[in-house]
Amino acid sequence: MQAPPGHQAAPAAAADSGMQAAAAANGSSSAGGGSASSSDFEIVVTDPVKQGEGVSAYVSYKVRTHTRLPQYNRPSCEVIRRFRDFAHLESQLAEKHRGIILPPLPEKNAVQKFQMSQEFIEDRRRALQVFLNRAAAHPVLAKSAELQLFLEATEDTWAVEMARGQAAAAGAAAGGAGGPKKRLEDAVGWIKGLGTAATSIVGSSSRAADAAEDPEYIKVRDYLVALESHLSEAHRQASRLALKEVELGEATLEFGQALERLGRLEEGNVSEAFSQMSSRSAELVAARRKGCEALAARFEAPLKESVRSVRAVTAVCNDRALALAMHMAAKHDVDAKKVRWAKLRGTPGSAQDKLTEAEREVVEAEER
Repeated sequence: MQAPPGHQAAPAAAADSGMQAAAAANGSSSAGGGSASSSDFEIVVTDPVKQGEGVSAYVSYKVRTHTRLPQYNRPSCEVIRRFRDFAHLESQLAEKHRGIILPPLPEKNAVQKFQMSQEFIEDRRRALQVFLNRAAAHPVLAKSAELQLFLEATEDTWAVEMARGQAAAAGAAAGGAGGPKKRLEDAVGWIKGLGTAATSIVGSSSRAADAAEDPEYIKVRDYLVALESHLSEAHRQASRLALKEVELGEATLEFGQALERLGRLEEGNVSEAFSQMSSRSAELVAARRKGCEALAARFEAPLKESVRSVRAVTAVCNDRALALAMHMAAKHDVDAKKVRWAKLRGTPGSAQDKLTEAEREVVEAEER
């Protein structure tokens, strides 16, 4: 697969300056610390190029990586990726490293994607760069095979990986291997586990699950739930404030234009006064536009990023709750099968085949 048109090699100076920016972003936004420090990677997402038109249009990016980790085939590499490739990386990291708090990807926005404004493309490019640098700063994710493949695989190799992932997802959706009976059994087991997980979160079952949890963890979990709620509301109000600032700037611009037209009807000092007021309005609009950009970048955007980061943490908490619920359901299932087996053994005249089946069910339940 050839690189999409529009992606040509950038000058070395631009690459070096981009790497310096990535290093700064990596150092300021890394999460996790540990053996894989921010100095092990310098990752830049650059040169966004729009490919195609209409609903099928997408943006491709160059991903340049400098690394000091010996597991990589070369210290510097450059690949071309699009948003769905980043989403595939995120899903692979989530699947292979359950329990690890993943840095959030930028949200999908079908409307803005269709419009493909320069502001949208730049915001997404910046967010994708932050995503990669945060993943590379994590002591486990930095050394993962999934991240390494994403950062250094050629476009052809990566296309094979994407096809393999899509085939695996399609197979899972179809029920996997094992025939209709096995798929039905798996579905029934999943529904039972899901029902148990749901009931474990509600009413008395919730209290039972909390009793099995670490009290310190419960405190952190409840804090995170409240934090997400309050941060989301703060971001919503910040978005409203930024929108009002934009609307005020537009109103000021229209007011200045009205003054200019009004001044054309007058003469002498009156016309000059209106002209000066119109010019002053234009200056105010220019200053307000910069203020709106700063408000969005320094106030609204950090709040939005905080909300997404907290949601990434609460997602791990939800995974933990589901895992605990499934563990409790499995333990209950094993205990019930052991009771049945004990009853059969204690009942005179029990058929040997029933005893054998009950014993097999206990063994299988314990293995699960």
